[in-house]
Amino acid sequence: MTQPPYPPEPNPASGGQQPGQTPPPDYGQTPQYGQTPPPPPPPGPQYGQTPPPQPQYGQAPPPPPPPGPQYGQPQGGYPGGPPPAGQFGTDPTKVDVGEAFSWAWGKFKNNVGAMILPGVIAFALILIVTLLAVFATAIFGTTETHTSDYGSGYTYSYETTTIGGGGLFLMFLLYLVLLVGIFYIQISIISGALRVANGEPVTSASFLKPTRFGPTILTAILVGIITSIGLVLCVIPGLIAIFLLQFSIVATIDKQLSPVDAMKTSFELAKTKVGDSLIALLVAYAINLVGAIVCYIGLIVSAPLAQLFYVHCWRRLNGAPIAPPDPA
Repeated sequence: MTQPPYPPEPNPASGGQQPGQTPPPDYGQTPQYGQTPPPPPPPGPQYGQTPPPQPQYGQAPPPPPPPGPQYGQPQGGYPGGPPPAGQFGTDPTKVDVGEAFSWAWGKFKNNVGAMILPGVIAFALILIVTLLAVFATAIFGTTETHTSDYGSGYTYSYETTTIGGGGLFLMFLLYLVLLVGIFYIQISIISGALRVANGEPVTSASFLKPTRFGPTILTAILVGIITSIGLVLCVIPGLIAIFLLQFSIVATIDKQLSPVDAMKTSFELAKTKVGDSLIALLVAYAINLVGAIVCYIGLIVSAPLAQLFYVHCWRRLNGAPIAPPDPA
């Protein structure tokens, strides 16, 4: 009986393949020079991977994943999620008048006593200085009566009061005391509003302790000189200066800047965010105007309220943190 021939022994040099056989493609190796690269692997799960479950007979296939980043992926190009939004708005660096006023009113309403105290002291100071000025006029002044005869028996009499050197010196001191006192109270109100924005507890001293009093007065003097020169030059340059330098004082206190750097910061911020800066300035001015209309007594309320609103806008435009609003 003739036996079938045994298959030839594999040749080790040929990778263990039989002569005439095509070696299987090797997907993990790089083809040598002159060789044709192997075809790509077929679609579907590869070796070692678990194929996705198939729907059972009579069941609908699972819905496709929703569009957008999946779980575990960063959203919107920001690590860990989208950028933080404002407390009520969507842009953390844009003024929201309703949000700012609501925040300011809530803080004022819950701390009325501490916040109206500077205004009460300011009116008391004005009253005392006024009474002292009248007293100085009565003591150091000389009153003369003048009569004019217009004929036909008609005469007109009037009095003039002249104050001597001592009276003028006393009036100057009184005016200086009043000016420094008003500056002190205004800077204290701004400092108190910034403390509220920091989330510090409000006490009676919160709105009576100015921060960086010396540099802030110097900033106010420089801004006042520049604004006055602009107002003399056809008014328009002065209004532009008021707009561009409006954040100078609050920047001096909040960012611990020198007067010149504070004015530069205000200039850049107002120039970059024209619309929001104009809204903040006009609304704060309107709040104080309402207070001034009520025989200036309303400034006791409107001054701290307007400053709280203004500080909220300042922090929002800088993207700086703001204490959360008080519960309604």
